Amino acid sequence: MTADSVILSAKGVFKEFKTPEKTLPVLKGVDLELSRGEVAAVTGASGVGKSTLLHILGGLDRPTHGEITILDTAINRQSEKALARFRNRTLGFVFQFHYLLDDFSALENVMIPLILAEKTRPAARERAELLLEQVGLQDRASHRPKQLSGGEQQRVAVARALANEPNIVLADEPSGNLDTATGRALHDLLLRLNSEQNITFLIATHNEQLADGCHRRLTMVDGRVFD
Repeated sequence: MTADSVILSAKGVFKEFKTPEKTLPVLKGVDLELSRGEVAAVTGASGVGKSTLLHILGGLDRPTHGEITILDTAINRQSEKALARFRNRTLGFVFQFHYLLDDFSALENVMIPLILAEKTRPAARERAELLLEQVGLQDRASHRPKQLSGGEQQRVAVARALANEPNIVLADEPSGNLDTATGRALHDLLLRLNSEQNITFLIATHNEQLADGCHRRLTMVDGRVFD
């Protein structure tokens, strides 16, 4: 991996959670590099800290110690306001639960990050329509989440994650709530988007088939990540 291909770097990342009774260490010195255009899977037992890792790497939470650099920006040194702008411009997120807004249509859900990025409504609508077409849901654009299947909801979530053309998409158990066939279709979609658009993906998953289909497989054990 050459230096100019590294899009994300984590060095000596620790994360502890404090309770009144004790301190719980979750990340214990994670070192990780992700290259541009790579699809990497992070596997490991339930509760090992995969979700915490993705939240830290994506700037949704801050490390207790360590340095995280994305595109030459040390994200853990940013103010909350600057970090929010950076996330919206640079990162996309797909979670196990789609977190779509029930009162809005599929199209409107995909438009939301674009509106937050101060795109005009016509531009946001045009981009959202294109993304729904790319994930095969152009005919479901006016439907609200409860009118969509689980797989369709997750495809809307993928489209929303891609709204602002992120450099990296972090996906946390994206097929965890889907049946086998629907989960496989979602995995195929992520790999196709990588192939066609060179989007970098870091995917936390229990799904062995998805992990084996990625360019690289990482394993999380006892708060650290191993190739």
